[in-house]
Amino acid sequence: DFKAGRFATSGMSMALMNGETHELIDVIESRTNTCLRNYFYRYEYAVRAKVKLIVVDLYQPYRSLIRDLFPNAAIVADRYHVVVQAYQALNHVRTQTMKALPSKDKLARALKR
Repeated sequence: DFKAGRFATSGMSMALMNGETHELIDVIESRTNTCLRNYFYRYEYAVRAKVKLIVVDLYQPYRSLIRDLFPNAAIVADRYHVVVQAYQALNHVRTQTMKALPSKDKLARALKR
């Protein structure tokens, strides 16, 4: 999904891309549940059932929507969001460790940097 500005009423749109070729397939005006359902219901159930893999960010409504519309698809988090979550977890551990040490400790100063 991406910030679409005036293009979308909700402010966010969704780009559908081929994961292998990186070709743009389509742009959906809004990422709202209703708009996405209406878009994908244009395809017959048998066609949607053939989808095996969907790479998406970690936005919770996407996961429940994918399970409903694409019963055989595995949901994979995109690389960017995996890296962001790993960084946030590492940073949390770093700050908690730093706070537990005396402020004059060399390790605490190193962790702060």
